[in-house]
Amino acid sequence: MIRKFLILPILMTFIFAGCSFAADIDLGEGYHVPTDFLGIFISSSDGTAIQNAVEHIQDGGTITLSGNFKLKKTINIKKDLTIRGVGNAILDRSEANNKDRVIRCQGNITLENLTITGGVSTNGGGIKLDGGEVSIISCDIHGNEGALGGGAIHSQAKTLILTSCDISNNSSIAAGGGISFLGGTITMNNCNISNNTAQFLQGGGLAAAGTTITMNNCIIKNNKSGNKGGGFALFAKSKMTATSCDISGNIAPKDSEFYLDDSTYNNLDKEENN
Repeated sequence: MIRKFLILPILMTFIFAGCSFAADIDLGEGYHVPTDFLGIFISSSDGTAIQNAVEHIQDGGTITLSGNFKLKKTINIKKDLTIRGVGNAILDRSEANNKDRVIRCQGNITLENLTITGGVSTNGGGIKLDGGEVSIISCDIHGNEGALGGGAIHSQAKTLILTSCDISNNSSIAAGGGISFLGGTITMNNCNISNNTAQFLQGGGLAAAGTTITMNNCIIKNNKSGNKGGGFALFAKSKMTATSCDISGNIAPKDSEFYLDDSTYNNLDKEENN
């Protein structure tokens, strides 16, 4: 009888131990998560754990990052989630052997408190957005290159909200040294778009085609274009409305501040002063 009472606790210990060490997912770089996880904290790495977390996290989850990430590959996101930095985490592709953009998003995404740098691609060297509803908050996007356009961001998102972002010192060979928008509805609040360059075509700061843009309290300053629209260039029935914005000091051989092609630009401050 005594032996039976001794054996039972031992068996129960093994059963519960088996539950506590149930099968999990190995994300690499020492990170393990349950199969149904909704959130994870990742510190500085080469990005392997980030990409694996993106692929396995549930829709609507949050990945929190801290530190300086020397990315070997592009972070590809094909679901709805949030990537948030603590203390402005740095996603850097400048030292990667295979040059490519930093992030590509295909879903409803929030990017917050991130520095995105060192990306090089055909368009969207820093970030490329393919559809979805996207919010980019308090991000510093600099030192990226897009050959055709969008050194920092190339957006084909359905809706994009940029809030308190600094987009500076990016470049493209063609149009949209800082940002290129292709369609969609864009809202920009308290953003700085400065010192970006479109080497040969239009829109040093940004270029847009078929896009509706609303800007509030934004700066578009000291951008350069090799042709027209040093500050921005709008094409294909784009519409921009600006309130309390500083658009000045931009450089181009022609139409230094902005260039319009079958598009409209309304500066509400000037309209109120008239």
